This record gives sequence, structure tokens and C-alpha cells, in this order.
Amino acid sequence: MIYSYSAISSFENCPLKFKYAYIDKIEPIRRNIEAFMGNRVHEALEKLYRDKLYEKVCSLTELLNFYNERWEKEMSSLIFVAKEEYSIENYRKMGERYLIDYYNTYKPFDDGRIIALEKRVFFPLDEKHWVSGIIDRINEVNGVYEVHDYKTSLYLPTKKEIENDCQLALYALALDYLYDIKEIELVWHFLAFNKEVRLKKRSYEGVRREILKRIEKIEIAMENNEFPPKESSLCPYCEYQPICPLFRHEYMLEEMKAEEVGEEEGYKLVNEYWQVVAKIEELKAIQEDLKNKLIEYAKKNNLQCIYGAEKAITIKKSRNLYFNKKSKIEGLLKKEGLYEKYVRLDTWKLAEDIKNKVLPAHLIEKLKEFFEEKENYRIYIKSLEREE
Repeated sequence: MIYSYSAISSFENCPLKFKYAYIDKIEPIRRNIEAFMGNRVHEALEKLYRDKLYEKVCSLTELLNFYNERWEKEMSSLIFVAKEEYSIENYRKMGERYLIDYYNTYKPFDDGRIIALEKRVFFPLDEKHWVSGIIDRINEVNGVYEVHDYKTSLYLPTKKEIENDCQLALYALALDYLYDIKEIELVWHFLAFNKEVRLKKRSYEGVRREILKRIEKIEIAMENNEFPPKESSLCPYCEYQPICPLFRHEYMLEEMKAEEVGEEEGYKLVNEYWQVVAKIEELKAIQEDLKNKLIEYAKKNNLQCIYGAEKAITIKKSRNLYFNKKSKIEGLLKKEGLYEKYVRLDTWKLAEDIKNKVLPAHLIEKLKEFFEEKENYRIYIKSLEREE
């Protein structure tokens, strides 16, 4: 498999989305407006600099006309807006503002020589792992090559996040591989804030090791065929939400008539289950209250057994120790040579390391006679927040 930074990020955000997009090659079921707007802005900026290559300075009016023509041509019913309080028109205007701000900040666009636009790169991380990507723009200024990237996100990363960003550092490795270039500066354009951030390192080799570690996790998942969905704040923007097992049932219900929803099996089971859980929670609260009253009654009357019509309650008192500052306790036990006596086998962590093949293969083989793999299901309840 050939990796890209977007594929690696996709796996980390949601392994199932990664599988849909990069293994199963499923076309997106829908497309979010944020990505759509970002694509149109990128196209307009490519045109701006493409014209410059041909000694033409594109006017702002021409640039905005191009952006809006592409917007109208590419718009389709697949485009959706996750934030319902905003419209598609709001996003179109956002893109226009980004272009106006950028144009007025950088005109006449003659800072350095343009080396490439939308440059597709393909290079090895090691003997068996290759990475591909597309660089928005490569410039050369006084012998230093610049990797430019346009961001349309409404999130402005911190300095530390910029320093730890792997995407442009990967592209720096690509330029070094393709052109034997060492002097490379990374340039982010955060268009929503009309802000430019630059970073230049002596070497970008550290990112090679980091990306290989991240790829290793993907390959373990592929080997085990384990791609669970990962629910997060990104879910509302996902192109595959209608087929995701976390949300597919909701879409099934939306396609039904109102009178059919109430009779749908899953819908009924959830409602019944929740009613039972609510009753159990209510009974637990009553049980706890009665327990405290029984203890108080026993203490007041110096009793250990209290009798009722058919049952009796025995109350046993014990004194338990509850430890804090465990690290200091461990230090004391180690000093006395007693630490191993109190260490318990963490079977949960052992199971995770076996599944992820962290342990040596020969040890996993020996351990197989001591465990069996079973499917385990747990049920959780969450509230559905509905907008009135």
C-alpha cells in the first residue's frame, strides 16, 4: 500500500473511515461543505499562480469570478452542511473573503520563483514504505525552497502544534529525495485568519521515524482486519456517516414513515431497554437509601442481624485500607525487596499487547495455550440531543 498523510490522519481519526476510503475504495456517500469550499479556494489560488507563471497578474475580479464559476459547476446534491445554523451561501462568502484577504496581502505575487503548483510527489520512507502527496506550491527564494500549504480551517494551531506537524515536513523529505535539496522552509497560510506561519529546521528526518511508527499501527490493524469506528466531534462531517454502524440505524429510521418508526424492532428494543435501566437505577437509589437506614438502625440498637417477615439482614463491619500516593508506596516496597510480592498480572494490558503483536512472536505462541479469544459485547446508553 502507498501511504499519504491524509490516509494516515484518516486512520488515526477513525479506522473504519480509513478502511472505507483506502481499502474498500468506497466513493464518499456525501461531501461536506468545508472540504468543498477548501477545494474551490485551492483551485482559485492555483489559477492565481498559474497565470503568474505566464507573466499574467490575475485581477481580483477575475479570480473571484473563477472561484464562483467553479463553485456553481461543482455544486451537487451530495454537498451537506453539518452546522445547520449556516447555509451553503455562508461558506461561499467565507471562501471569497479568504481569497480577497490573500490577494490584497500578497499582490503582485512576485516573492520568489514559482517552481511547481499542485506538485504530486512520490518517495520512499524506507525500503518498503512509500508516501505520496500533493504540494500546493513550491517557491524558491535566494536558494531556499519553500513548501507552501493553504489551510481553510477555522482552527489556528499553536506554535507547538505547528512544530510537531508532519505533513509539510514529509513534503520537505520529498523535495530532498526528488531534487537533493537541503535548504527547505515550511510555510502555512491560514486563510481564515489571513496569517502566515513559517518554520525552518536543519533536518526533517525525525518525521520519517514518526510516520513509520504511525504506519506500523495501520499495518497491525490490516493484519488483524480490525477497523473499529471511532466516535468523535468529526463524525458530523464524515462522508461515510450514512453507512457507518454508529449512525446507519438513524438513517434507516429517517427513511421510514412516522408510523413505521414506532414499530421498528431496534427502536422498540432501545426504548424498552432504557425503561428497564431507568427502573433499575431508581431501585438502586432506593436500595442504597434503605441500606444506610439499616446500618444506622443496627448501630443505634447494637444489632448485627435485623429480622423481617421472610428475610433477615446481617450486617458485618470491617475496616479496609484505601491507598493513595501509590508511586511512593512502590518506592518503599522496592527498597525493602517486597515489590514483586504485591504486583498483580495485568491481563487486560497483556491481552492488548498480544492483539497488537507487541510481544515477541514466540512468546505469543507459548501464551496461546493459556487463553481463548471470545467475542464480548457491552451495552452503553447515551442521551439523544434533539433540536426542537
